[in-house]
Amino acid sequence: MSSRRLFSNGSRPRGRPSVASSSSAQPNNAPVELPEYEPPSCPLDAKSRQALAELSNDQDTRKYSDHIAKSLEFLKKSVGAINDRYADRKDDLQKVQSKRREKGDDAGEKTDQERALEEAVAALRAEVPELTTNSDMAVRELIDWQGDLQDGKSAMEEVKRKVEHESANAVLAQARAVDDEDEEANESPDITGPLRFLAEEKEKLANDYYAKTAYERYGLHNDYIAFKKVWHDSIHGKEGKPLPNAARWFNDDEEGGEEDADEDVVISEEVVDLRCPLSMQIMKEPYTSRNCKHTYEKAHIYGYLNPHPNKTTQCPQTGCNKMVSKSDLYLDEIILRKIKRAQARENDRDSEEDDDVADGDGDSMQVTQERQIKSERRERGRRQIVDDAEDE
Repeated sequence: MSSRRLFSNGSRPRGRPSVASSSSAQPNNAPVELPEYEPPSCPLDAKSRQALAELSNDQDTRKYSDHIAKSLEFLKKSVGAINDRYADRKDDLQKVQSKRREKGDDAGEKTDQERALEEAVAALRAEVPELTTNSDMAVRELIDWQGDLQDGKSAMEEVKRKVEHESANAVLAQARAVDDEDEEANESPDITGPLRFLAEEKEKLANDYYAKTAYERYGLHNDYIAFKKVWHDSIHGKEGKPLPNAARWFNDDEEGGEEDADEDVVISEEVVDLRCPLSMQIMKEPYTSRNCKHTYEKAHIYGYLNPHPNKTTQCPQTGCNKMVSKSDLYLDEIILRKIKRAQARENDRDSEEDDDVADGDGDSMQVTQERQIKSERRERGRRQIVDDAEDE
């Protein structure tokens, strides 16, 4: 069926038909053949040079840049979500199995819940590593596109400079020809043109970019660092294992090695204070300074900065002489993830204590006393953290 039959007479727009529609019996869907490119014979004028300069910052270019940034953000969140899901299911399965063993049913029949969790863990074990690797490759590709976009802007700036230089040389050549009355000099000088300049400059920049190592392309890129931090934290965050140095991320023997827990060197657990140094309360919106890496509750650090000129002052952390401003602060997603994990552990402990009461043998007074002792121990631990922070 031709495309013309898709339009009935009743569905066609009413009104006076255009000359093109009345004179054309068949739609012209064939691609228009462009003439073969010919280099310019004259230098670009001022208006053309201005239009050339605006090409690298037009609306489509800005949209493309925004799409890349959003895609990087989505991939960062997704790699954390899929590995969080895998880790949570493994924890759920371990808890169910531990409870069964505590009841003396180590060799007993598994419950439907345990079997369902085993199936879920097995499915995630098969899917998550591949999805994670695909996400990693996608982030690297997006960063390459981002680099290509930036190189395109740099190339256009260089093309504009060369075109302006070429135009100026052409004007000087014509002026000399008039002064010297040289007939041969009246011939137009050779014009390279912007297209050739652009091709040469983009090729040069692309060669420079891909000559860099993976560490230089990605390990120093803020978006890849943020992605890698979330990826690592979603796998090793509960263990407190710190992220290895970026130079080690791209070793061939570590490709996909986030799951490998055995290392020749035992790395000590990373200790992070989740309390704001200003309020001494657990943070809800942790904002970290790019200058000194200290973290604060957003509302308190903003309130601290507001009275100061330009909202900039010395970091309030004891012993830190770095300057802090609002523009230096960012939402620290890794600290936020640690806070949420700590809250989840607290809720799990409370839930387990409630289960102890429900499963007790009637000695509710003893169970209640044990809960009070545990609560007092946690509170003493919290106070100790505050005291240590004040001593610092």
